[in-house]
Amino acid sequence: MFELVLYEDYTTALAVDLIVLTACSVLLIRYGRLAHSHPAIVYLFFHLLAVSSRLLAIMAGAETLFTKWGGIFEPVTESEIARAAFLADVVLVIMTIAWIWASHADLKDVSRRPMDTTGRRTLSLRYIWVVVAIAFPVGMVGLALIGNVPGFEKPEIDFGEWQESSWLFITSSWAGLSLLALIYWYGFRWWLAVPMGVYLFIMSIQGFHRFRAIIPLILLLQIYLDRHQKKWPPTYIIAVIVATMLLFYPMKTIGRMAQEGATVTEISESSTEILREVAAGQNGDQTALDQLASSLTLIDRAGKFYYGGTYLALLTSPIPRQWWPEKPTLSEHNFAFSTPSRPMAEMGMVMTFIGEFYINFGYWGVVLISFLTAYWLARIYFRSYRSSYYSVLRFSYLLVACNLIQIYRDGLMSLFVFTLVNMMPLSVVVLLHLVKPKRLERADVSLHSVPFGAPRYSK
Repeated sequence: MFELVLYEDYTTALAVDLIVLTACSVLLIRYGRLAHSHPAIVYLFFHLLAVSSRLLAIMAGAETLFTKWGGIFEPVTESEIARAAFLADVVLVIMTIAWIWASHADLKDVSRRPMDTTGRRTLSLRYIWVVVAIAFPVGMVGLALIGNVPGFEKPEIDFGEWQESSWLFITSSWAGLSLLALIYWYGFRWWLAVPMGVYLFIMSIQGFHRFRAIIPLILLLQIYLDRHQKKWPPTYIIAVIVATMLLFYPMKTIGRMAQEGATVTEISESSTEILREVAAGQNGDQTALDQLASSLTLIDRAGKFYYGGTYLALLTSPIPRQWWPEKPTLSEHNFAFSTPSRPMAEMGMVMTFIGEFYINFGYWGVVLISFLTAYWLARIYFRSYRSSYYSVLRFSYLLVACNLIQIYRDGLMSLFVFTLVNMMPLSVVVLLHLVKPKRLERADVSLHSVPFGAPRYSK
């Protein structure tokens, strides 16, 4: 193993990063045929928050990871941050090349096959209602038994060894996911929008797992923009997005304090303090770059690549731990390289998808898998948007697209965890169509494909 280090200071790292981010953004806008659900949009946003803004915050005085614990832990150093930032910039360049290449390849495909019937397999309303008929009542029971619902005391039921099972826990989101499936088909009807709003409120005050509120919000935004054939969100929706981003940071604290009976004033003061930390770059949610930097160092010290072995845990993941207590965890490799001076696994930290590629295949894995991931995500994106809004392909792609922020943050294994497991009712809808496809039969489909080579979006 060797360290890829061209510079070791924050100033150079920030200057290089801003140049790379600007150049890649300009190239993608010019040649990538971007729109709201393109995988590059989410990644540019992720890179800006995780890398660029973090470098700015550190240069403005924010402490690096583990610094505030004094001599207990080993702080992440300037050279480690610079190395991680450089690698993130390399990945951004590689993925930009892949996205532009995918756009060019898609245009060639369209010119060769202008009447391509890709995506003509359409959603079946019957399949959607079958899933909803099962998942919604199960989800309501799960939410009542497991979730924290304002005004209702959670019943004290002892599930024994299944009390902490993820199979039991994931059911609490099924009611909301069922509503999402119906909203996808029927649109934002009041009888769907109202209970969806209630569900999102309940999820936002659980005090943990913010993704159960954030990811449905992302999918709702994508559904709204697609149904209205908009390439980009209008100004008033951008305002809502900014407000949601600000709410994201104190959301756990708000939920916990609300459950403990704190007053509105106390919750407001605590939330304001958290937002002050965010403004100063001192919030723990802003340390993804530090966590990547620490991971790279710890992986090098451990002296071991897994060559895809980290993904084997996905094969045993569906088996309940109650049946197999020694079942490998999805973060088994994190515990292998964590140390007492940097207990990343014990503290639930992430290595981002870049670190995941590095721990498996080193620098060559980062280069190759980043390229392939970006290229095929874009190819699928273009295919799905040449298909009808009601196509199985479009529906399937949006399930992945709304989870991309988690995939970039946590790694490719999140593609399985967040799409197939945490959004299980929606994934089952797709699975039913794969098992027994339904061909295009509707004559009243009003939302057709939108080829980005000649956009028909409203401005």
